[in-house]
Amino acid sequence: MRIQAHAVKEKGGRTEPFTYERDLTGRDVLVKVTHCSVARGDVQYIDDDWGDARFPLVPGHEIVGVVEAAGADVADLRAGDRVGVGYQQGACFECAYCREGTEQLCPRQEVVAVDRYGGWADHIVVDGRFAFQLPAPLESAASAPLMSSGLTVFTAIRRAQLPTASRVAVMGVGGLGHLAIQFLHQMGHGVSALSHSPAKRQLIERLGGAYVDVADPEQRALHWQAFDFILSTVNVAYDLDSCVRMLKPKGQLCLVAGPVEQLKLSGGLLSNSMRAIYGNYIGSRADTASMLRFAAEHGVAAIVEVVPFARIDEAIDRVRGRDAPLGLVLENRA
Repeated sequence: MRIQAHAVKEKGGRTEPFTYERDLTGRDVLVKVTHCSVARGDVQYIDDDWGDARFPLVPGHEIVGVVEAAGADVADLRAGDRVGVGYQQGACFECAYCREGTEQLCPRQEVVAVDRYGGWADHIVVDGRFAFQLPAPLESAASAPLMSSGLTVFTAIRRAQLPTASRVAVMGVGGLGHLAIQFLHQMGHGVSALSHSPAKRQLIERLGGAYVDVADPEQRALHWQAFDFILSTVNVAYDLDSCVRMLKPKGQLCLVAGPVEQLKLSGGLLSNSMRAIYGNYIGSRADTASMLRFAAEHGVAAIVEVVPFARIDEAIDRVRGRDAPLGLVLENRA
Protein backbone atom coordinates (compact mmCIF):
# COMPACT_ATOMS: atom_id res chain seq x y z
CA MET A 1 0.00 0.00 0.00
CA ARG A 2 1.17 3.53 -0.75
CA ILE A 3 1.33 5.81 2.32
CA GLN A 4 1.38 9.59 1.96
CA ALA A 5 3.47 11.16 4.71
CA HIS A 6 5.41 14.21 5.88
CA ALA A 7 9.13 13.36 6.02
CA VAL A 8 12.31 15.11 7.08
CA LYS A 9 15.16 14.12 4.79
CA GLU A 10 18.13 15.54 6.66
CA LYS A 11 19.12 16.49 10.19
CA GLY A 12 17.29 19.63 11.29
CA GLY A 13 15.40 19.84 7.99
CA ARG A 14 11.87 20.87 7.08
CA THR A 15 9.15 18.42 6.22
CA GLU A 16 8.49 17.41 2.63
CA PRO A 17 5.77 15.28 1.00
CA PHE A 18 6.91 11.67 1.06
CA THR A 19 5.40 8.44 -0.23
CA TYR A 20 6.40 4.95 0.83
CA GLU A 21 5.13 1.41 0.32
CA ARG A 22 4.04 -0.84 3.17
CA ASP A 23 2.37 -4.23 2.83
CA LEU A 24 -0.42 -5.32 5.18
CA THR A 25 0.51 -8.71 6.68
CA GLY A 26 -1.73 -11.06 8.62
CA ARG A 27 -1.00 -9.44 11.99
CA ASP A 28 -1.18 -5.83 10.77
CA VAL A 29 -3.86 -3.18 10.86
CA LEU A 30 -4.19 -0.23 8.51
CA VAL A 31 -5.02 2.87 10.52
CA LYS A 32 -6.22 6.17 9.09
CA VAL A 33 -4.47 8.80 11.20
CA THR A 34 -6.85 11.40 12.60
CA HIS A 35 -4.54 12.94 15.23
CA CYS A 36 -0.82 12.86 15.99
CA SER A 37 1.25 14.83 18.47
CA VAL A 38 4.20 17.04 17.69
CA ALA A 39 6.16 16.14 20.82
CA ARG A 40 9.58 17.29 21.95
CA GLY A 41 10.87 13.78 21.28
CA ASP A 42 9.84 14.13 17.64
CA VAL A 43 11.85 17.34 17.32
CA GLN A 44 14.80 15.72 19.05
CA TYR A 45 14.72 12.98 16.42
CA ILE A 46 14.59 15.59 13.64
CA ASP A 47 17.66 17.21 15.20
CA ASP A 48 19.21 13.74 15.73
CA ASP A 49 19.99 14.54 19.36
CA TRP A 50 20.54 10.86 20.21
CA GLY A 51 22.45 9.97 17.03
CA ASP A 52 20.15 7.11 15.98
CA ALA A 53 17.58 8.81 13.73
CA ARG A 54 17.26 7.36 10.23
CA PHE A 55 16.54 9.69 7.34
CA PRO A 56 14.22 10.12 5.56
CA LEU A 57 12.40 10.38 8.84
CA VAL A 58 8.64 10.33 9.39
CA PRO A 59 8.17 11.30 13.05
CA GLY A 60 5.03 11.03 15.12
CA HIS A 61 4.84 8.56 18.01
CA GLU A 62 1.60 9.58 19.72
CA ILE A 63 -1.12 8.58 17.28
CA VAL A 64 -4.89 8.24 17.27
CA GLY A 65 -6.81 6.96 14.27
CA VAL A 66 -9.45 4.62 12.92
CA VAL A 67 -8.84 1.07 11.70
CA GLU A 68 -9.64 0.76 7.99
CA ALA A 69 -8.47 -2.82 7.46
CA ALA A 70 -7.16 -5.69 9.55
CA GLY A 71 -5.06 -8.70 8.60
CA ALA A 72 -6.43 -12.24 8.82
CA ASP A 73 -4.59 -12.94 12.09
CA VAL A 74 -5.95 -9.89 13.94
CA ALA A 75 -8.74 -11.11 16.22
CA ASP A 76 -9.52 -8.14 18.47
CA LEU A 77 -9.70 -5.18 16.05
CA ARG A 78 -11.95 -4.50 13.08
CA ALA A 79 -12.65 -1.72 10.60
CA GLY A 80 -14.14 1.30 12.34
CA ASP A 81 -12.41 0.79 15.70
CA ARG A 82 -10.74 3.89 17.13
CA VAL A 83 -7.22 3.10 18.29
CA GLY A 84 -4.13 4.64 19.79
CA VAL A 85 -0.61 3.79 18.61
CA GLY A 86 2.59 4.72 20.43
CA TYR A 87 6.35 4.75 20.09
CA GLN A 88 6.89 0.98 20.04
CA GLN A 89 5.43 -0.81 17.02
CA GLY A 90 7.07 -4.21 17.06
CA ALA A 91 8.76 -6.86 19.21
CA CYS A 92 10.05 -10.40 18.73
CA PHE A 93 7.61 -11.99 21.25
CA GLU A 94 10.23 -14.71 21.79
CA CYS A 95 12.90 -13.27 24.12
CA ALA A 96 12.82 -13.38 27.92
CA TYR A 97 11.53 -9.82 28.15
CA CYS A 98 8.66 -10.49 25.77
CA ARG A 99 7.78 -13.73 27.54
CA GLU A 100 7.59 -11.95 30.92
CA GLY A 101 5.39 -9.18 29.49
CA THR A 102 7.95 -6.38 29.30
CA GLU A 103 8.18 -6.31 25.52
CA GLN A 104 9.25 -2.64 25.66
CA LEU A 105 12.68 -4.01 26.63
CA CYS A 106 12.85 -6.43 23.70
CA PRO A 107 16.31 -6.16 22.07
CA ARG A 108 14.62 -6.53 18.66
CA GLN A 109 11.87 -4.01 19.27
CA GLU A 110 10.88 -1.64 16.45
CA VAL A 111 10.20 2.00 17.24
CA VAL A 112 9.21 5.17 15.41
CA ALA A 113 12.02 7.20 13.82
CA VAL A 114 14.61 4.43 14.16
CA ASP A 115 12.93 1.36 12.66
CA ARG A 116 9.50 2.52 11.49
CA TYR A 117 7.82 5.51 9.88
CA GLY A 118 5.53 7.34 12.28
CA GLY A 119 2.20 9.08 12.38
CA TRP A 120 2.85 12.28 10.47
CA ALA A 121 0.98 10.69 7.59
CA ASP A 122 -2.49 9.97 6.28
CA HIS A 123 -2.22 6.29 7.30
CA ILE A 124 0.02 3.97 9.25
CA VAL A 125 0.38 0.19 9.08
CA VAL A 126 1.20 -1.33 12.46
CA ASP A 127 1.29 -4.74 14.11
CA GLY A 128 -2.20 -5.03 15.60
CA ARG A 129 -0.70 -6.04 18.94
CA PHE A 130 0.55 -2.45 19.26
CA ALA A 131 -2.74 -0.76 18.35
CA PHE A 132 -4.98 -0.21 21.36
CA GLN A 133 -8.71 0.36 21.25
CA LEU A 134 -9.58 3.64 22.96
CA PRO A 135 -12.31 3.61 25.60
CA ALA A 136 -15.32 5.64 24.50
CA PRO A 137 -14.94 8.44 27.11
CA LEU A 138 -11.51 9.43 25.77
CA GLU A 139 -11.52 12.33 23.30
CA SER A 140 -9.23 11.69 20.34
CA ALA A 141 -7.00 14.78 20.28
CA ALA A 142 -6.51 14.84 24.06
CA SER A 143 -5.70 11.12 24.04
CA ALA A 144 -2.85 11.21 21.52
CA PRO A 145 -0.25 12.28 24.15
CA LEU A 146 -1.39 9.45 26.40
CA MET A 147 0.14 6.96 23.98
CA SER A 148 3.71 7.85 24.97
CA SER A 149 3.89 10.69 27.50
CA GLY A 150 0.97 9.33 29.50
CA LEU A 151 2.17 5.74 29.29
CA THR A 152 5.69 6.68 30.41
CA VAL A 153 4.63 8.52 33.56
CA PHE A 154 1.83 6.07 34.43
CA THR A 155 4.20 3.09 34.28
CA ALA A 156 6.88 4.96 36.22
CA ILE A 157 4.40 5.70 39.00
CA ARG A 158 3.08 2.15 39.15
CA ARG A 159 6.63 0.79 39.42
CA ALA A 160 7.11 2.76 42.65
CA GLN A 161 4.35 0.68 44.33
CA LEU A 162 3.32 3.60 46.52
CA PRO A 163 0.88 3.20 49.39
CA THR A 164 -2.27 5.30 48.98
CA ALA A 165 -1.92 8.86 50.31
CA SER A 166 1.84 8.98 49.80
CA ARG A 167 3.42 12.41 49.60
CA VAL A 168 4.77 12.80 46.08
CA ALA A 169 6.18 15.44 43.74
CA VAL A 170 6.50 16.01 40.01
CA MET A 171 9.47 17.97 38.72
CA GLY A 172 8.54 19.90 35.59
CA VAL A 173 5.02 20.77 34.44
CA GLY A 174 5.15 20.19 30.70
CA GLY A 175 3.74 17.49 28.44
CA LEU A 176 4.82 14.66 30.75
CA GLY A 177 4.48 16.49 34.04
CA HIS A 178 0.92 17.74 33.67
CA LEU A 179 -0.25 14.19 32.99
CA ALA A 180 1.76 12.83 35.92
CA ILE A 181 0.10 15.29 38.31
CA GLN A 182 -3.32 14.08 37.17
CA PHE A 183 -2.46 10.39 37.48
CA LEU A 184 -0.94 10.81 40.96
CA HIS A 185 -3.84 12.93 42.19
CA GLN A 186 -6.40 10.45 40.89
CA MET A 187 -4.49 7.60 42.55
CA GLY A 188 -5.07 9.28 45.90
CA HIS A 189 -1.64 10.79 46.60
CA GLY A 190 -0.78 14.24 47.92
CA VAL A 191 0.93 15.88 44.94
CA SER A 192 3.31 18.83 44.77
CA ALA A 193 4.73 20.24 41.54
CA LEU A 194 8.35 21.44 41.63
CA SER A 195 8.58 24.30 39.18
CA HIS A 196 10.49 27.51 38.44
CA SER A 197 7.40 29.14 36.94
CA PRO A 198 4.92 30.92 39.22
CA ALA A 199 2.73 31.42 36.14
CA LYS A 200 1.92 27.69 36.32
CA ARG A 201 0.53 27.80 39.86
CA GLN A 202 -3.11 28.07 38.75
CA LEU A 203 -2.73 25.20 36.27
CA ILE A 204 -1.01 23.01 38.87
CA GLU A 205 -3.77 23.60 41.39
CA ARG A 206 -6.45 22.91 38.80
CA LEU A 207 -4.80 19.55 38.02
CA GLY A 208 -4.76 18.58 41.69
CA GLY A 209 -1.29 19.63 42.80
CA ALA A 210 0.37 22.21 45.06
CA TYR A 211 2.96 24.60 43.63
CA VAL A 212 6.50 24.58 45.05
CA ASP A 213 8.88 27.26 43.74
CA VAL A 214 12.18 25.39 43.50
CA ALA A 215 13.93 28.54 42.30
CA ASP A 216 13.62 29.74 45.91
CA PRO A 217 16.29 28.19 48.19
CA GLU A 218 14.05 28.64 51.23
CA GLN A 219 11.24 26.72 49.53
CA ARG A 220 13.64 23.92 48.67
CA ALA A 221 14.90 23.78 52.23
CA LEU A 222 11.35 23.60 53.57
CA HIS A 223 10.87 20.40 51.57
CA TRP A 224 14.00 18.50 52.60
CA GLN A 225 12.99 14.88 53.28
CA ALA A 226 9.37 15.71 52.43
CA PHE A 227 8.50 13.23 49.66
CA ASP A 228 8.10 9.48 49.33
CA PHE A 229 8.46 9.74 45.55
CA ILE A 230 9.62 12.32 43.02
CA LEU A 231 9.07 11.97 39.28
CA SER A 232 11.48 14.05 37.19
CA THR A 233 10.15 14.97 33.75
CA VAL A 234 12.64 17.72 32.87
CA ASN A 235 15.17 17.47 30.06
CA VAL A 236 17.45 20.35 31.07
CA ALA A 237 20.26 20.22 33.59
CA TYR A 238 19.30 20.63 37.25
CA ASP A 239 20.76 20.18 40.75
CA LEU A 240 20.28 16.45 41.31
CA ASP A 241 21.61 16.60 44.88
CA SER A 242 18.98 19.17 45.80
CA CYS A 243 16.27 16.98 44.31
CA VAL A 244 17.41 13.86 46.17
CA ARG A 245 17.52 15.77 49.46
CA MET A 246 13.77 16.29 49.12
CA LEU A 247 13.22 12.54 49.40
CA LYS A 248 12.46 10.89 52.70
CA PRO A 249 14.67 7.99 53.76
CA LYS A 250 13.74 5.06 51.50
CA GLY A 251 12.23 7.56 49.06
CA GLN A 252 12.37 7.00 45.31
CA LEU A 253 13.31 9.27 42.43
CA CYS A 254 12.31 8.24 38.91
CA LEU A 255 13.71 9.92 35.81
CA VAL A 256 11.58 9.74 32.67
CA ALA A 257 13.48 12.43 30.79
CA GLY A 258 17.10 13.45 30.88
CA PRO A 259 19.25 16.35 29.78
CA VAL A 260 22.13 15.94 27.39
CA GLU A 261 24.38 17.37 30.12
CA GLN A 262 25.66 14.99 32.79
CA LEU A 263 23.92 15.16 36.16
CA LYS A 264 26.17 14.93 39.25
CA LEU A 265 25.15 13.09 42.40
CA SER A 266 26.77 12.83 45.84
CA GLY A 267 26.64 9.12 46.53
CA GLY A 268 26.16 9.55 50.25
CA LEU A 269 22.68 10.93 49.64
CA LEU A 270 21.70 7.39 48.64
CA SER A 271 23.87 5.16 50.79
CA ASN A 272 23.09 6.96 54.05
CA SER A 273 19.32 6.96 53.58
CA MET A 274 18.39 3.92 51.46
CA ARG A 275 16.99 6.25 48.82
CA ALA A 276 16.78 4.89 45.27
CA ILE A 277 16.94 6.33 41.77
CA TYR A 278 15.55 4.52 38.74
CA GLY A 279 14.46 5.27 35.20
CA ASN A 280 11.47 4.28 33.15
CA TYR A 281 11.00 3.64 29.43
CA ILE A 282 7.46 3.78 28.02
CA GLY A 283 5.53 0.67 29.14
CA SER A 284 4.32 -2.75 28.09
CA ARG A 285 1.18 -3.57 26.13
CA ALA A 286 -0.52 -4.52 29.40
CA ASP A 287 0.59 -1.20 30.92
CA THR A 288 -0.87 0.64 27.92
CA ALA A 289 -4.26 -1.01 28.26
CA SER A 290 -4.28 -0.37 32.02
CA MET A 291 -3.31 3.28 31.54
CA LEU A 292 -6.08 3.89 28.99
CA ARG A 293 -8.68 2.31 31.27
CA PHE A 294 -7.51 4.41 34.21
CA ALA A 295 -7.53 7.61 32.15
CA ALA A 296 -11.06 6.92 30.94
CA GLU A 297 -12.36 6.06 34.40
CA HIS A 298 -10.77 9.05 36.13
CA GLY A 299 -10.92 11.75 33.46
CA VAL A 300 -7.19 12.05 32.84
CA ALA A 301 -6.52 13.89 29.58
CA ALA A 302 -3.80 15.96 27.99
CA ILE A 303 -4.29 19.70 27.60
CA VAL A 304 -3.71 20.24 23.89
CA GLU A 305 -3.90 22.74 21.09
CA VAL A 306 -5.10 21.20 17.82
CA VAL A 307 -3.69 22.41 14.49
CA PRO A 308 -4.12 21.07 10.95
CA PHE A 309 -1.42 18.94 9.34
CA ALA A 310 -0.87 21.78 6.86
CA ARG A 311 0.79 23.76 9.69
CA ILE A 312 3.21 21.02 10.61
CA ASP A 313 6.44 23.04 10.16
CA GLU A 314 5.01 25.88 12.24
CA ALA A 315 4.20 23.35 14.95
CA ILE A 316 7.75 21.96 14.86
CA ASP A 317 9.20 25.45 15.22
CA ARG A 318 6.97 26.17 18.18
CA VAL A 319 7.96 22.99 19.99
CA ARG A 320 11.65 23.54 19.23
CA GLY A 321 11.41 27.11 20.52
CA ARG A 322 9.38 26.03 23.58
CA ASP A 323 6.61 28.33 22.34
CA ALA A 324 3.88 25.71 22.59
CA PRO A 325 1.19 24.64 25.04
CA LEU A 326 1.40 21.46 27.06
CA GLY A 327 0.42 19.41 24.00
CA LEU A 328 0.42 20.28 20.31
CA VAL A 329 -1.61 17.84 18.21
CA LEU A 330 -1.95 17.66 14.44
CA GLU A 331 -5.41 16.89 13.07
CA ASN A 332 -6.10 15.32 9.69
CA ARG A 333 -9.18 17.21 8.54
CA ALA A 334 -9.44 15.54 5.14
